[in-house]
Amino acid sequence: MNACINCNNSLEDESLFCNKCGAKQKDDRQFNDNHVDSIDNSVIKNKRKLSKKILFITAAICVLFIVSVVIYLNTPEQKARATVDNYLNAIQHGESVSKFKNEYFTDYVNVLDFKYINTREHLSYDGKQTLTLDEDWYNKYEKQKFSSFMGFLIVKEAEYRENTDYTILESNSEKLVVRDNKVGHSFSFLYDMQVTNTSGTPTYKRVVFDVDNFSGKYKISDIIEKY
Repeated sequence: MNACINCNNSLEDESLFCNKCGAKQKDDRQFNDNHVDSIDNSVIKNKRKLSKKILFITAAICVLFIVSVVIYLNTPEQKARATVDNYLNAIQHGESVSKFKNEYFTDYVNVLDFKYINTREHLSYDGKQTLTLDEDWYNKYEKQKFSSFMGFLIVKEAEYRENTDYTILESNSEKLVVRDNKVGHSFSFLYDMQVTNTSGTPTYKRVVFDVDNFSGKYKISDIIEKY
């Protein structure tokens, strides 16, 4: 039993009006329905907010991924590797390869397949590195090629004077000091390759490609087959 909110008369539980004073009673069902509707609306709003957050996070992850890929593909190493890949792809498709190399060397007749193995070496040049060729250097690296230290210095000085990549800083009877003027990067990449020999027979080779950008663009400077 409920009591009238106006006259306190006893009423049935489901009574909407008082049978004594006629006052309208509080409708608990309407309150409950409104409360449920309010909860439902709140849940919907929260779901929408959550969906927006998920969408924003997903978009941010995609942007970061794209930026990371772009940065990765534009690193010096990736640009240098792309030069080798483009060179080999050009051979596969019978296209000119001159724009991928800056030195003369014999190109393969045909490349059937190739795979990058690793980066063997990476050197950076800022145009300030110096090299000192003294008697210690001679004894360690050049003694087998030259009969005397003075003869070694004379030959090396002549070579460096003709090479515009170097500047002689000091030259005397004790040592030769030169500065490397090159600016850029050089890489050595090891590749596994399947090529055809002169008779057209497929053969496998392991090849080192030397690549640098001293000319302003990455180009292959040498190809060395490993046995």
